[in-house]
Amino acid sequence: MPRVRWWKGQIGDCCRRAYFTLSVSQIILVLGYMVAVICCFVIGAELTQNSNRPGFIALAQLPVILLLSLKSPLPLPIFLPSLSYEHYNFLHRWAGRTLFLSVTVHGGMWINQFIRNDEMDQIRSDKAVRGIVAYGLMCGIVITSLKPFRRRFYQVFWAAHVMFFVGFFAAISYHTPYSRPWIYPCIAIYGYDLAVRMLRYRIKDATLVPIDDTLTMIHIPDCDSGWLPTQHVFLRIMKGSGIFESHPFTITNAPSLSPGQRGIILYAKVSGDWTRKVHNLAKDTSTIEFDVDDDESMIMEETQRFLENEKDDVSEVRCGSDHPGRKVQVILDGPYGGLKMDMGEYDTVLCIGGGSGITFILGSIEACLRIRQTRKKGPRRVDVVWVVRDISTIQALSPTLSYLHTLSLKWGLELNYNLYLSYPATPLPGIPSCLAPTTRLNPFRPEISQLLRESLPVPSTSSMAEHEHELGIARPTAEAEAEQEAGGGIAVIACGPEGIVAETKNAIANLSLREKVRSGGIAFHGECYSL
Repeated sequence: MPRVRWWKGQIGDCCRRAYFTLSVSQIILVLGYMVAVICCFVIGAELTQNSNRPGFIALAQLPVILLLSLKSPLPLPIFLPSLSYEHYNFLHRWAGRTLFLSVTVHGGMWINQFIRNDEMDQIRSDKAVRGIVAYGLMCGIVITSLKPFRRRFYQVFWAAHVMFFVGFFAAISYHTPYSRPWIYPCIAIYGYDLAVRMLRYRIKDATLVPIDDTLTMIHIPDCDSGWLPTQHVFLRIMKGSGIFESHPFTITNAPSLSPGQRGIILYAKVSGDWTRKVHNLAKDTSTIEFDVDDDESMIMEETQRFLENEKDDVSEVRCGSDHPGRKVQVILDGPYGGLKMDMGEYDTVLCIGGGSGITFILGSIEACLRIRQTRKKGPRRVDVVWVVRDISTIQALSPTLSYLHTLSLKWGLELNYNLYLSYPATPLPGIPSCLAPTTRLNPFRPEISQLLRESLPVPSTSSMAEHEHELGIARPTAEAEAEQEAGGGIAVIACGPEGIVAETKNAIANLSLREKVRSGGIAFHGECYSL
């Protein structure tokens, strides 16, 4: 069995690297869209004589692609559910690839016809040259959008995306006048997105606090409403070159119910040039002006008070609340996304995070605590599974984890931490002293399916059968099983790399119907932290 699991993991990794990361429902949507488009320009068309139809189909897809690229909420009727952009962004990518296919068929068939009929002068005509230029710009969009390039050079990808698309629109508008009625709606859609996002922009004062050498806390005090934990905002720091970039960060805390301000708490893990610049800016206190006005002084005092109240045990943190913090101005765009389930409907919550996915998990824990605090009911147990490379990140966030555990005791919530090191040191380091004694630290990657069965509100049928076999008793009758009370339901939340989210989905799918029914039902929410 371990050998089978190893091969399963290897195949899954290969599939993820080869873009096979879509779920079954997403694959059905993508195939349906591609088949519909291909049928539109193939059925009843003499492509060898006139391949204009694929070109017109390509033009008709432009507004669809722009609509699927919006970060602002889609202008849907009120009776339809509102989805955040990350839930349909995969359709934007595949619609773009279908557009590229349509344009390739359109141009390739015309060039083939010109060569076959010995009409080389037609290829050198202004109309054909403009079309070839437009196709070259489209190729540039496709190449720079490939996942390896996009992940490694995201800023180049973003700039190329904008410039190539503008050039593509200009080229096709000169290539054929029939394109302009399709370009104008695209401009209107993009203008709508910019206008809505500008209305959502907020300029706030924030304090950057380096937690350790790899983690920065961003505290925005004057922001106490209009958002929920697990939502994310795009953050732009108005300092140096950071003004030209914005990056998404998950809100890890819930709004305060007391009159005092708690603000928004974000964590930035050093993983690239931009986050490293933010961390260096937070550590640089040489240029901090201590002659500040009343508002700035109040913000600094609020941040210090927050750090003292919520992170009492910071003796193991290298900077933490002892650092004065670096005050900067930021622009917030959002919030977007967040949990789409009511946590109060479930008795147990299983949170699985990988690496930076812990930020979403922290927000989920805060959401459960808020439900227990306001409704006096809700989840009774939260099992947290965090897979991280080394112990340093755990040490950096241990005060926050300890603070949440203290709150869970106050509101009657059983909170269990299961920490896993994918690259453990030798010898295995100890658990930070501020964490609860029930915290478990393991030097290996977990088996998600096993953790899921352990977290089910009632024992799984397989474990019951083993227990009965050991005791030598007969299996209960169907009537006796039906009389057993079902569990209160379990909510499973997975966040982090694509691999850990996909493994969690598969673990849920592999549960038997009897296990799902006896547990009271299973709900799932996944967040992939990938470009």
